[in-house]
Parts: sequence; C-alpha cells; structure tokens
Amino acid sequence: ITVNPGLISAANSILSVSSASVSSGSSVTLTLTARDINNNNLTTGGSTVLFTRSGGTSTGSISGTTDNANGTYTATFTGIVSGSATTINATIDGNV
Repeated sequence: ITVNPGLISAANSILSVSSASVSSGSSVTLTLTARDINNNNLTTGGSTVLFTRSGGTSTGSISGTTDNANGTYTATFTGIVSGSATTINATIDGNV
C-alpha cells in the first residue's frame, strides 16, 4: 500500500522568506512549502498561490508566483520604500 499526501492545507503550509530584511531596490525570495492536513509535504504543484503584503510603512512589489511543480511556490519581493516591517501573507486556492 502506498500512502500519498492529502489535499493542501493553508494552515499547515509553511511560508518562508530568504531574508528578514531587504534594501530598497533589492529582492528576496518568498517560498510557500505546501503541506497537507497531516503535515505531509506535497510533492506536486497545481494550486493557485498568491503572495501579498500588509501593514508597516515600508513598501515593495511582489512578482507573479511560480509553481515549481514539486510542492513549492515562489515569488520575488523587491523593496521600494524603507520603513517599518511589512507582513508577507499567502493564499492557497483562495484560502488564507
């Protein structure tokens, strides 16, 4: 018997940033590692992931999301205006 991961879970998926700070004009990589309800890593893609920012006085732009077809999704955040920290969020198939 082969046990396969279940459906993607927004609550268990992991959002990471390649660096906690970025200089204006520089970029960092945003990565969502998809996991199922039992915390199994997903090994395929196919979901719609959208990265957003909120809060803080610093600003930046977020590129479109790349589905790496291995359970990870990436985008690039480019810093524009310096200020207080902004929060990076991700939605998966419309769910936070």
